[in-house]
Amino acid sequence: MSDTPEFAFTDFKHSPSRPQIDAALGVLPAIELKHFEEKLDLLEPRVQWAMHWYENGKGWGYRVSYRTRVVCVLHFSKGFFTAAVSIPAVREDEFVRIRELTEEFREQFKYFTLSPKVKWVTFRIKKRSDTDSLLALLQLKLMDLYTKTGRR
Repeated sequence: MSDTPEFAFTDFKHSPSRPQIDAALGVLPAIELKHFEEKLDLLEPRVQWAMHWYENGKGWGYRVSYRTRVVCVLHFSKGFFTAAVSIPAVREDEFVRIRELTEEFREQFKYFTLSPKVKWVTFRIKKRSDTDSLLALLQLKLMDLYTKTGRR
C-alpha cells in the first residue's frame, strides 16, 4: 500500500456529512466504518470523534482522540477508508507482534512517516479482518495512552 490513495473530501469549504462519507465508501466499507466506530466506543467510551481539515491532499477526516491525545485519524476514499496511527518507536516490535494483526497489517509497518518518537503508519480498511486488526492495534494504543495520561 505504498501508493497514495485519492481521498474523497478535499474541498476545504465543504465538510462531508455522514451520508456523503457512506456514499463515497460504498456499502461494505461503510458497514466496516460503522462497526469500527461502535467497537471502538465500546473499547473506550471516552474517545471523541471530530471532523478536521488536513492539508497535503488528505482533506477532511475524523480525528479520534482520548483526552488530548490522538488515537487515530481516518480519511475516506472510494471503496475503503484509511486509519493513520502513531506507534511509539520504542514499542514498535510489541505492536507488530499483536496476534490479531493480519499479515497485510504487519506489512504496513514498513511504510511510515517519522515524527519525534513516533512512527505514523497508515492502514487501509475494507473488510472485517482489517477492522479487527485495527481494533486490536488501537487496544494496545489506548493502553499506551492510559499510561501517558495517568488515567484509565
